[in-house]
Amino acid sequence: MRRTTKWGLALGVGMPALALALGTVQLRLQSARLRTAVEQDGRRPVPQPALRVDRSTGRGIPLVESRADEDLPAVAVLGDSWVAGLDVGSRRRTQGMLIARGVARLIGEDVRLRVVAAPSAGADDLLGQVSAVLTDRRMRRSRTGGGEPRYAVVSMGTADLVHPISGTIGLPVLSTVINRLQREGGYRVIVLTVPNLGLLPSIGRPLRDVLRRSSRVLSGSQWLTAVSTGALPVSLNQTLAGTTRIGLVSAGGRYPSVLGCAQLAAAIVRRIAEDLAAPVSIAPGTEPTAHPAAEPDAPPPPASAGPAADPEELSA
Repeated sequence: MRRTTKWGLALGVGMPALALALGTVQLRLQSARLRTAVEQDGRRPVPQPALRVDRSTGRGIPLVESRADEDLPAVAVLGDSWVAGLDVGSRRRTQGMLIARGVARLIGEDVRLRVVAAPSAGADDLLGQVSAVLTDRRMRRSRTGGGEPRYAVVSMGTADLVHPISGTIGLPVLSTVINRLQREGGYRVIVLTVPNLGLLPSIGRPLRDVLRRSSRVLSGSQWLTAVSTGALPVSLNQTLAGTTRIGLVSAGGRYPSVLGCAQLAAAIVRRIAEDLAAPVSIAPGTEPTAHPAAEPDAPPPPASAGPAADPEELSA
């Protein structure tokens, strides 16, 4: 009886301890693999264009320092892998180009674009990116006092979750970035909060549970920091959510796919349109009335001297 009791106590204490040890070892192995993958992403080359994007064609030409271009709208893209344009296949498909083309069409003017985002960039890297944007004379503010829109898109946090640092370090960096871009550069800052990394593919338990909790806390803190400093927060988690989440991120889950880049850029352009209160024009006659009034005595319309109008042109 005593021997049975001892074996029962040993199993009751030993099994949970063994499970905890195995879980700890598995968590360390998963974290090491994820850190290695993130570090490899950081060594991959990505385009960092400085372009003047044409409002009509959407094409970009190299941006040069010009007094005349200072009055043009400006878009700067800073941050990590979520806006760096990894594996998109073409410069025209990068987040920066898609955002600049959307803003150019929205405002009806050419847009100056400067991308300094880099894969796996952390909080410390972001400070250097801010200095690069602010010291670029091609992106300087208008000296004539023009009020053309200037927007800076900022994404950070994923690398800091993979390489954990104290939240008291990361959040002040974000606050400093926003304040410098606003005061020194005159930018309206859009902050992309970190996504829920626990929901991304290729990440299993127990690392999934750890990343889910930590990313939720960091995302909420980034949202509050953006609101308190006058920036515009945009949730990456909501932007990349939906039934096609797997198709919106890469196979490794560390950056968006081509489709995800387009959806992310669309969300940012929509946020800019809301901030600008951009009007929506509707062509007349595109919405037929439910009960058109009958006019039996009305004379027939005069015959047109030219060719009939194309219905597609009328609805354009």
